[in-house]
Amino acid sequence: MGKIGLKYCNWLFVLFPLFVSGQWENGQVSVSFSLPEVALVDIEPDDDNSIQFTILPGTESGEKPEVGNASNNSLWLNYSSALPANLSSRSITAEVSQGVVPPGIQLFLEASHFQGNGRGIRGQSSGKIELTGSPRPVISGIGNCYTGDGINSGHQLTFSIAIDDAAEMGSAGEHNFVILYTLTDN
Repeated sequence: MGKIGLKYCNWLFVLFPLFVSGQWENGQVSVSFSLPEVALVDIEPDDDNSIQFTILPGTESGEKPEVGNASNNSLWLNYSSALPANLSSRSITAEVSQGVVPPGIQLFLEASHFQGNGRGIRGQSSGKIELTGSPRPVISGIGNCYTGDGINSGHQLTFSIAIDDAAEMGSAGEHNFVILYTLTDN
């Protein structure tokens, strides 16, 4: 009799198997964000971004004046750009905005190729340009990008001066002027 009882128990588990079920459903979430238009330009280092040049008399009587420290490359141009949908690129221009370059002297600016860890479509240097009272392109073809901040990021700026005509050089003394950089829409 003990054997018959075990057979009925085995059948009992076979007749009532365990069923596990789950329910799968899908859901949706709407996500949106807004990226504002950005156009920022900066000259680094912030603490003192002035440059100085010295014009020295010739070493002998009758020699033309010489330019002491004829170039300076201590400044960096940083920028960030987020373009609106209807714009394809931007440029950075430079001009003498306050004061004037003394007569007989030429002031030049050249931006290096991009350096640093920025991302996006960074602009291209326009090469060596003469700075005057009119805006001249320094960097062109800027898209959605950032250059990184500070020195060793962006474009290194090299300023240089040359004596164009010593006869036209202004009076002795200190001459100060300001260079204005503008990030413009193309």
